Amino acid sequence: MVTTSSLTELPKTALFKVLAGSILRTLLGFLAIFWALSLVPQNPDASLWRPISIVVVAFGVYTILFRRQMRRIENSRFPAVTSLEAMILIATMFLAFFASMYVMMSAGDPSSFTEPLSHFTAFYFALTVLATVGFGDITPVSDGARLVCMLQMAIDIVFIAALVRVISSAAQKSSAAKAARAKDSSGDPLVTDV
Repeated sequence: MVTTSSLTELPKTALFKVLAGSILRTLLGFLAIFWALSLVPQNPDASLWRPISIVVVAFGVYTILFRRQMRRIENSRFPAVTSLEAMILIATMFLAFFASMYVMMSAGDPSSFTEPLSHFTAFYFALTVLATVGFGDITPVSDGARLVCMLQMAIDIVFIAALVRVISSAAQKSSAAKAARAKDSSGDPLVTDV
Protein backbone atom coordinates (compact mmCIF):
# COMPACT_ATOMS: atom_id res chain seq x y z
CA MET A 1 0.00 0.00 0.00
CA VAL A 2 1.36 3.41 -0.98
CA THR A 3 0.40 6.28 1.26
CA THR A 4 0.43 9.88 0.17
CA SER A 5 -1.44 13.08 0.77
CA SER A 6 -0.94 14.63 -2.66
CA LEU A 7 0.40 14.20 -6.12
CA THR A 8 3.63 15.97 -5.16
CA GLU A 9 4.52 13.15 -2.79
CA LEU A 10 4.19 10.43 -5.43
CA PRO A 11 7.29 8.85 -6.91
CA LYS A 12 7.97 10.16 -10.42
CA THR A 13 6.85 6.94 -12.12
CA ALA A 14 3.57 6.86 -10.20
CA LEU A 15 2.99 10.57 -10.92
CA PHE A 16 3.65 9.94 -14.62
CA LYS A 17 1.12 7.09 -14.63
CA VAL A 18 -1.55 9.22 -12.94
CA LEU A 19 -1.05 12.18 -15.30
CA ALA A 20 -0.65 10.04 -18.44
CA GLY A 21 -3.87 8.19 -17.57
CA SER A 22 -5.68 11.47 -17.10
CA ILE A 23 -4.42 12.85 -20.40
CA LEU A 24 -5.33 9.63 -22.21
CA ARG A 25 -8.86 9.58 -20.74
CA THR A 26 -9.31 13.24 -21.71
CA LEU A 27 -8.13 12.61 -25.28
CA LEU A 28 -10.40 9.57 -25.59
CA GLY A 29 -13.24 11.73 -24.26
CA PHE A 30 -12.51 14.35 -26.93
CA LEU A 31 -12.57 11.68 -29.62
CA ALA A 32 -15.90 10.30 -28.36
CA ILE A 33 -17.45 13.78 -28.18
CA PHE A 34 -16.26 14.77 -31.66
CA TRP A 35 -17.38 11.41 -33.04
CA ALA A 36 -20.85 12.00 -31.56
CA LEU A 37 -20.87 15.51 -33.02
CA SER A 38 -19.97 14.10 -36.43
CA LEU A 39 -23.20 12.06 -36.33
CA VAL A 40 -25.29 15.23 -36.46
CA PRO A 41 -26.69 15.38 -39.99
CA GLN A 42 -25.52 18.15 -42.29
CA ASN A 43 -28.29 17.52 -44.78
CA PRO A 44 -31.45 19.56 -44.38
CA ASP A 45 -34.44 17.68 -43.05
CA ALA A 46 -37.88 19.14 -43.64
CA SER A 47 -39.30 17.66 -40.45
CA LEU A 48 -38.60 18.95 -36.98
CA TRP A 49 -38.58 15.55 -35.25
CA ARG A 50 -34.98 14.76 -36.15
CA PRO A 51 -33.34 17.96 -34.83
CA ILE A 52 -35.53 17.99 -31.74
CA SER A 53 -34.80 14.34 -30.98
CA ILE A 54 -31.05 14.93 -31.45
CA VAL A 55 -31.14 17.83 -29.00
CA VAL A 56 -33.20 15.86 -26.45
CA VAL A 57 -30.94 12.79 -26.70
CA ALA A 58 -27.80 14.95 -26.52
CA PHE A 59 -29.10 16.69 -23.41
CA GLY A 60 -29.92 13.33 -21.78
CA VAL A 61 -26.47 11.95 -22.58
CA TYR A 62 -24.90 15.16 -21.29
CA THR A 63 -26.80 14.84 -18.00
CA ILE A 64 -25.81 11.18 -17.56
CA LEU A 65 -22.15 11.88 -18.31
CA PHE A 66 -22.13 14.89 -15.98
CA ARG A 67 -23.40 12.73 -13.12
CA ARG A 68 -20.84 10.04 -13.98
CA GLN A 69 -18.04 12.58 -13.83
CA MET A 70 -19.24 13.77 -10.42
CA ARG A 71 -19.16 10.18 -9.09
CA ARG A 72 -15.69 9.72 -10.53
CA ILE A 73 -14.49 12.78 -8.61
CA GLU A 74 -16.05 11.56 -5.37
CA ASN A 75 -14.41 8.12 -5.70
CA SER A 76 -11.07 9.29 -7.08
CA ARG A 77 -7.72 8.81 -5.40
CA PHE A 78 -6.72 12.22 -6.74
CA PRO A 79 -9.86 14.38 -6.91
CA ALA A 80 -8.00 17.44 -8.19
CA VAL A 81 -6.79 15.58 -11.30
CA THR A 82 -10.16 13.95 -11.87
CA SER A 83 -11.99 17.26 -11.43
CA LEU A 84 -9.77 18.94 -14.02
CA GLU A 85 -10.49 16.06 -16.40
CA ALA A 86 -14.21 16.41 -15.70
CA MET A 87 -14.23 20.18 -16.25
CA ILE A 88 -12.52 19.83 -19.62
CA LEU A 89 -14.82 17.04 -20.82
CA ILE A 90 -18.02 18.61 -19.48
CA ALA A 91 -17.15 21.94 -21.14
CA THR A 92 -16.38 20.11 -24.40
CA MET A 93 -19.73 18.31 -24.24
CA PHE A 94 -21.46 21.61 -23.54
CA LEU A 95 -19.85 23.19 -26.60
CA ALA A 96 -20.66 20.13 -28.73
CA PHE A 97 -24.31 20.45 -27.67
CA PHE A 98 -24.50 23.99 -29.05
CA ALA A 99 -22.34 23.09 -32.06
CA SER A 100 -24.86 20.39 -32.98
CA MET A 101 -27.66 22.97 -32.91
CA TYR A 102 -25.60 25.33 -35.08
CA VAL A 103 -24.86 22.53 -37.59
CA MET A 104 -28.55 21.65 -37.84
CA MET A 105 -29.55 25.30 -38.22
CA SER A 106 -26.96 25.85 -40.93
CA ALA A 107 -28.06 22.66 -42.73
CA GLY A 108 -31.69 23.72 -42.60
CA ASP A 109 -30.94 27.25 -43.78
CA PRO A 110 -27.38 27.93 -45.02
CA SER A 111 -28.03 31.68 -44.75
CA SER A 112 -28.47 31.39 -40.96
CA PHE A 113 -24.77 32.23 -40.55
CA THR A 114 -22.34 34.21 -42.67
CA GLU A 115 -21.07 30.87 -44.02
CA PRO A 116 -22.39 27.30 -44.01
CA LEU A 117 -21.16 25.49 -40.90
CA SER A 118 -19.44 22.12 -40.84
CA HIS A 119 -19.13 20.18 -37.59
CA PHE A 120 -15.71 21.70 -36.96
CA THR A 121 -16.67 25.30 -37.78
CA ALA A 122 -19.80 24.97 -35.64
CA PHE A 123 -17.66 23.80 -32.69
CA TYR A 124 -15.23 26.65 -33.39
CA PHE A 125 -18.13 29.12 -33.40
CA ALA A 126 -19.54 27.71 -30.13
CA LEU A 127 -16.09 28.07 -28.54
CA THR A 128 -15.71 31.69 -29.70
CA VAL A 129 -19.13 32.46 -28.23
CA LEU A 130 -18.16 30.82 -24.91
CA ALA A 131 -14.85 32.68 -24.83
CA THR A 132 -16.61 35.91 -25.85
CA VAL A 133 -13.89 36.41 -28.46
CA GLY A 134 -16.18 37.07 -31.40
CA PHE A 135 -13.65 37.18 -34.24
CA GLY A 136 -16.40 38.16 -36.67
CA ASP A 137 -15.56 35.52 -39.27
CA ILE A 138 -18.74 33.60 -38.46
CA THR A 139 -21.79 35.46 -37.25
CA PRO A 140 -25.44 34.54 -36.84
CA VAL A 141 -27.58 36.21 -39.49
CA SER A 142 -31.09 34.78 -39.08
CA ASP A 143 -33.23 35.52 -36.06
CA GLY A 144 -33.26 31.83 -35.09
CA ALA A 145 -29.45 31.62 -35.17
CA ARG A 146 -29.18 34.84 -33.18
CA LEU A 147 -31.67 33.51 -30.63
CA VAL A 148 -29.71 30.27 -30.10
CA CYS A 149 -26.47 32.27 -29.92
CA MET A 150 -27.95 34.62 -27.30
CA LEU A 151 -29.21 31.60 -25.37
CA GLN A 152 -25.71 30.13 -25.40
CA MET A 153 -24.23 33.46 -24.24
CA ALA A 154 -26.65 33.65 -21.32
CA ILE A 155 -26.13 30.03 -20.33
CA ASP A 156 -22.33 30.34 -20.73
CA ILE A 157 -22.12 32.82 -17.87
CA VAL A 158 -24.01 30.55 -15.50
CA PHE A 159 -22.36 27.42 -16.88
CA ILE A 160 -18.81 28.54 -16.17
CA ALA A 161 -19.57 29.63 -12.61
CA ALA A 162 -21.66 26.56 -11.82
CA LEU A 163 -19.21 24.12 -13.38
CA VAL A 164 -16.25 25.47 -11.43
CA ARG A 165 -18.26 25.60 -8.21
CA VAL A 166 -19.81 22.13 -8.46
CA ILE A 167 -16.64 20.35 -9.57
CA SER A 168 -14.33 22.08 -7.10
CA SER A 169 -16.83 21.42 -4.32
CA ALA A 170 -16.96 17.72 -5.23
CA ALA A 171 -13.16 17.55 -5.24
CA GLN A 172 -12.92 19.29 -1.85
CA LYS A 173 -15.55 17.00 -0.32
CA SER A 174 -13.80 13.92 -1.67
CA SER A 175 -10.43 15.09 -0.35
CA ALA A 176 -11.92 15.91 3.05
CA ALA A 177 -13.65 12.52 3.27
CA LYS A 178 -10.44 10.70 2.39
CA ALA A 179 -8.51 12.70 4.97
CA ALA A 180 -11.14 11.93 7.61
CA ARG A 181 -11.04 8.21 6.81
CA ALA A 182 -7.26 8.22 6.89
CA LYS A 183 -7.23 10.08 10.21
CA ASP A 184 -9.68 7.57 11.69
CA SER A 185 -7.60 4.61 10.55
CA SER A 186 -4.09 5.91 11.21
CA GLY A 187 -4.39 8.90 13.46
CA ASP A 188 -2.47 10.98 10.87
CA PRO A 189 -4.73 13.41 8.95
CA LEU A 190 -2.33 13.70 5.99
CA VAL A 191 -2.14 10.02 5.00
CA THR A 192 -4.55 8.59 2.44
CA ASP A 193 -4.70 5.32 0.56
CA VAL A 194 -3.66 5.24 -3.09
